[in-house]
Amino acid sequence: MVTLKELHSFSVGEGIKEDPREKKKIEKLLEKRKENFEDMKDPKKEHYDKDRLENPFDDSKVIYGEDSEVEKMAVGIDIETQDLILIDRLNEKGEDIDAAFGHHPEGRALANLHKVMGLQIDTLEQAGIPVSQAEGIVRPRADEVKKGVHASNHPRTPRTAELLDIPFMTLHTICDNHAYQFMKDHLEKEDPETLGNVVDAILKIPEYEWSLDYDMGPEIFTGDKDNRAGKIEVLGFTGGTSLKEDLIEKMVESGIDTLIVMHAPKKQIEKAKEENINIISAGHMPSDSLGINLLLDKIHEEFGVEIVELSGFKRIER
Repeated sequence: MVTLKELHSFSVGEGIKEDPREKKKIEKLLEKRKENFEDMKDPKKEHYDKDRLENPFDDSKVIYGEDSEVEKMAVGIDIETQDLILIDRLNEKGEDIDAAFGHHPEGRALANLHKVMGLQIDTLEQAGIPVSQAEGIVRPRADEVKKGVHASNHPRTPRTAELLDIPFMTLHTICDNHAYQFMKDHLEKEDPETLGNVVDAILKIPEYEWSLDYDMGPEIFTGDKDNRAGKIEVLGFTGGTSLKEDLIEKMVESGIDTLIVMHAPKKQIEKAKEENINIISAGHMPSDSLGINLLLDKIHEEFGVEIVELSGFKRIER
């Protein structure tokens, strides 16, 4: 038997293994947090989220019920109030679901989404964009995200979980790290020549083939299927959320021809058309399912937890 807290701690460890950053950078980040915590004064110190002292992923947290034992877990892309009510209804019908695992952050995890965006500086640097330029792209966007989520009703979903007594956690960047590394490795092995070949290569991954049932599979947003792919980079798969259109200018300067993303903002697409940069959207829901599945394979091997899939998630075992 495993507790939700143990599942979360295990997942954090696996997320660190798949993280684009060097382990030393993550250790330094956690050390700095501990130093800042020691210098903190009440009431901020009293209410500080102590999980942050061991967990570098601020969008991946146990929201409620960390000591609850888990044999059967509902897993979804978005677990919100309506999904928790669905789980409660399923339990009334005899499903015996012990806990919920949502991918997209809720509660405190959503309030701190901007704090994980720093790792995108590392993915951009690895793609050939100078670190000073990468910081100039990421930091203003992180500040924008911080202000954008500040007014959200963060207690709503956690309070629902408490009232229904459904243990609940969210694992966001942890799963996205898995999807990012998998997609990079997959495309390197496939070595596609054209944009059409890139789409075909992505469709070899079962989550993306499944997504065709809902017409949400990979799409060429800019460019033509016969265009040569050139230098391909997987960006925007991990690190919180999408960057703005100034990313495209830095791609041009760094010699990147084709960008593989989960999704792309409208202005980023417009800028890519101006600069003749190819963008392929692999698809948001299948990409999220991919990352979740890669983590769940490890969880199943370690703990044997049974999964109930809902809220846009498709379970595929490897």
